[in-house]
Amino acid sequence: MKLLKNTRFLVVTLLVLGISIPVLAQNEIERERSSLKGIAEMGFTVNIEANVSLNEKGELEITSIKQQAVDKLEESGLTIIPDSRIRSSADLPYLYMHINTMDAGQGLVPFSVSLDFYQPAELTLNRNLQTSVSTWQTGLVGIVSYDRMNVIGESAVNLLDDFIKDYNQVNL
Repeated sequence: MKLLKNTRFLVVTLLVLGISIPVLAQNEIERERSSLKGIAEMGFTVNIEANVSLNEKGELEITSIKQQAVDKLEESGLTIIPDSRIRSSADLPYLYMHINTMDAGQGLVPFSVSLDFYQPAELTLNRNLQTSVSTWQTGLVGIVSYDRMNVIGESAVNLLDDFIKDYNQVNL
């Protein structure tokens, strides 16, 4: 009898978790998406981390990736603020792309790309401290061979589609 009670409890618990976790995750996605509403313009920056051997190969060019990304964002109708204006103010929102790579040897290069949207916020629990916080994010991981290093930049630029879709969903 006790085993039957424990089994019922376990089944009910799993059922409740199975229903509530997707709902909570969906709420978080909606909250992130809604944080993009009303944003008229934003900055954009790219940071690439690579170990020395990959830097020497010169396959990942930050200026090329950034220009492709800015072109894609502007073609979708977004207004990108020039870097000089972003650097001079902490009150402007910006989209931050971080690409992390490493040479794993054997001709393999694992990589990750994260995309975060930061905007000014006031931390009410910390005496109204003004700062920038990430309100939207996405990312991906992958692995390529040396002869396919271009896939890293392409994947990073293509990741912008997620941002553009969510931005348009709440602003159009």
